[in-house]
Amino acid sequence: MEMRPDSMVNDDRRPGRVVVLIDSSPQSRHALELAARLAGHHKVPLLAVSIEEPERERSMGYSFAREVGELSGMIRPLLASGSQPGPDREVAAIRLAIKQVARTLQVSWELNVRRGRLVEEALALSMPEDCLLLGRVGWSARLGRKLGHAPLDLARQARGTVQICSSRLPRDSCQVAVLIENMDSALTLLDFAAERARMDHLGLVVLVSPTIADNDHVQLGQWLSALSLKTHLRIMPRMTTVEMLHALAEERVVEMVIRRRGAWLESAEPRRILEHLPLTMTVIAG
Repeated sequence: MEMRPDSMVNDDRRPGRVVVLIDSSPQSRHALELAARLAGHHKVPLLAVSIEEPERERSMGYSFAREVGELSGMIRPLLASGSQPGPDREVAAIRLAIKQVARTLQVSWELNVRRGRLVEEALALSMPEDCLLLGRVGWSARLGRKLGHAPLDLARQARGTVQICSSRLPRDSCQVAVLIENMDSALTLLDFAAERARMDHLGLVVLVSPTIADNDHVQLGQWLSALSLKTHLRIMPRMTTVEMLHALAEERVVEMVIRRRGAWLESAEPRRILEHLPLTMTVIAG
């Protein structure tokens, strides 16, 4: 594989549209803000999708209605009066929130309201050129859990890029991390992660899996030297949960970029990382 300087990086990873799954939860609203910013950055349309789950509709009016969004992984807050908003009222509130964010960032938008199971409906809309954003904390946060089922299900199954959002804001000295498990997909991952780092003016750390041969470390270093970013390699002798948590915390990582068909994503490790660290995880096809 030949080295490609930063000035020659192509536009393959520019999304055709940005899609955000939204409801009335704070996590969802944060994902909306990130999605609008991304759409504005790439000058592409924003599609907001609100999916009403049958389980939730059946439970409206009960005191436990806050906890019924298991499929979506979103918390639905009760109104101050203690009553749950009806679908029409919630959609109106969502539409207003989108309009306000889109006006501020000057992006075109559309709201698509659907009914069904979240993962199935989101996959039905999924296109290869999409970048899909959604929140990470589910209704079960009240039980001490940090992640719903939908985010990783969509990250593994969607056709385009999926971003599981964190509310943690990038700060000075923070970095984007990219995990390299296979040299065939390495350049694609580096291009994408470098663009993410540039967008937030962050550094880039490359986490090199034990599956990468020693002689390929030199090639990775050459690619990094061609990027107009602060970058470095971090060789991972092992990729246990403890080792990954230590590396990500020490490198002050706020976003981790991985490939969809990589062995690491199919393992239990991504869930453990997301449950322990407040970072964004971005999964791309590759």
